[in-house]
Amino acid sequence: MNLRYTTFRTTVLSAAIFAALAAGTIQVALAQTGPQQGNSGNNGNDAAPAQSLGGALGGLLNAMGGALGGNQHVTPVDFRNLQALLPDSLPGMKRVTAGGATKQGMGVKTTSAEAEYQGAGKKTIKISISDISGISGVLDMADALPKDTDSASEEGYEKDVTVGGRPMHEKFTKAGSVGSLQAIVAKRFEVDVDGSGVSMDAVHAAMGHVELAKLEAMKSQGATQAAQR
Repeated sequence: MNLRYTTFRTTVLSAAIFAALAAGTIQVALAQTGPQQGNSGNNGNDAAPAQSLGGALGGLLNAMGGALGGNQHVTPVDFRNLQALLPDSLPGMKRVTAGGATKQGMGVKTTSAEAEYQGAGKKTIKISISDISGISGVLDMADALPKDTDSASEEGYEKDVTVGGRPMHEKFTKAGSVGSLQAIVAKRFEVDVDGSGVSMDAVHAAMGHVELAKLEAMKSQGATQAAQR
């Protein structure tokens, strides 16, 4: 497992689990502090504890989102701009689906665009681009971790590689010829190429058709220093 490329996902997942547990705890507390039948002396004040606990949950989630985002406040790039960087086709493959979305949760906002390409037989490649600036703080921490994964077995291999001067993470499973190539661009964008029924050469070729230079040029778009907020 590559720490550089999985740490932020693990951290976000842990944060999500923590938030879910916190939400569950508060929901139980809300149920326990809700209006009690037969108590006519509360003068409608039963709502106060519920409002207080609800506010606490909102503050918790916002604080978590702020910690994940690091020292900058960033408005993610519109997913339509990310879509424009996806190739219309790949060698021997045509684009069959494309889409994008903006999502927000735990005080973290992300945008993403993806497209799927199909070739002869069951050859499939999926390309996705995500603006993960909302968790840039996690990526900063990941930079301090080892980046020298290199493992192999009868089932396949996994390793860190450099492609066009950019660090990437490559993984290939022989069964089904399943390959993936992942890059973090400008410590802000995640680009994933996942292929099935194809060679790693095809996966690398697909990554080469993504306009990474244009993506990197967007690195400062929507960003302001936290001190200016």
